[in-house]
Amino acid sequence: MTLRRLALAAVLAASLAGCGFHIRKEAQLPPSMQRVHIVIADTSSVLAKDLAKALPRSGAQVVDADGPGVAVMKFTANTFSNDVLSVGGNARANEYSLRYHVEFEVTDAAGTALLPKQTIELSREYTFDASQALGVAAENDMLTKELQRDMVDTILRRLQAIAHAHH
Repeated sequence: MTLRRLALAAVLAASLAGCGFHIRKEAQLPPSMQRVHIVIADTSSVLAKDLAKALPRSGAQVVDADGPGVAVMKFTANTFSNDVLSVGGNARANEYSLRYHVEFEVTDAAGTALLPKQTIELSREYTFDASQALGVAAENDMLTKELQRDMVDTILRRLQAIAHAHH
């Protein structure tokens, strides 16, 4: 019986390894981003806080000021918008699109662009049911949090792409 379990475990492990599945690692940042200063209008925004947590997991030290050996990540836009997608026969909105728009650039300590100005826009659609108004508000909050998490991941993937381009 234990031999069968061992064989089953070996087959599962081999199939996972063979299918290309890998546990996601933290993003590898370019060597010039070992120390990073984040410039953003609202330093208490979720994006600023989440990046300040995510960058150290990727090996960078987030510092409070620009200086020698410090890369600068500058955000020029960080906005949410809610757009109407469709209107019902009663002239009320039925579907919405929640959009998250971010613009940023990254320069190294010498002021050279590591990542020229980037625009990222993520969106999620949802329907509005007047009889479920509380549920719609909760769904909107959940989608907002999901977009914020996805935005940080997308930014880190772009940073990782420049790290791989320099290898």
